[in-house]
Amino acid sequence: MMNFQMFVFSTCLLLTSMLAKEAETGSCPKLENKIFDNLVDMMVAIKSGSQISGTSNEKDRPAFTATLKSQLTFSPGAPIKFDTVILNQGKGYSPKTGIFTAMKAGLYLISATVMSNGGAYLKAYISKNGVNLMNLYGPKIHGGTETANPVLHLEKGDKVSVKSSGSYRVYGDNYSYFSAVYIA
Repeated sequence: MMNFQMFVFSTCLLLTSMLAKEAETGSCPKLENKIFDNLVDMMVAIKSGSQISGTSNEKDRPAFTATLKSQLTFSPGAPIKFDTVILNQGKGYSPKTGIFTAMKAGLYLISATVMSNGGAYLKAYISKNGVNLMNLYGPKIHGGTETANPVLHLEKGDKVSVKSSGSYRVYGDNYSYFSAVYIA
């Protein structure tokens, strides 16, 4: 913990000195003053041993990554059940349902990639609480992929999944995956 605090303190000191030099040019005084004030607040918090505002323990940060191991055909509107869980910090993702449930309110980075199988096209979408937010389309070539990476504001209990738009075959072997991480 002490090494981390020293790293943050050293970084803050370096950035403060750089900002002080930049502030002389006056290119963005409001932004520079805000950054400078935030750095000073961080240094005071570190010296006093209190938690820095806006930071959290890594274990308090919900995150998951799951991949699809097998080739499956999904029903229209059904969540794709990414069955191989690589990380499930906070236990928000259920491989049995294919649904991620937000454990706390905030901004989340969601990422989904699906790969078409057997030269057929594939349509899927990212769903929040049952509402289609973003479409994914895998072209009619074997191994065609589509990726979406929205940043979403989720309330505690909101549900996010990747759903099939029809009876499409999704390629597994860990080429299709779904992740989310709490960012703020």
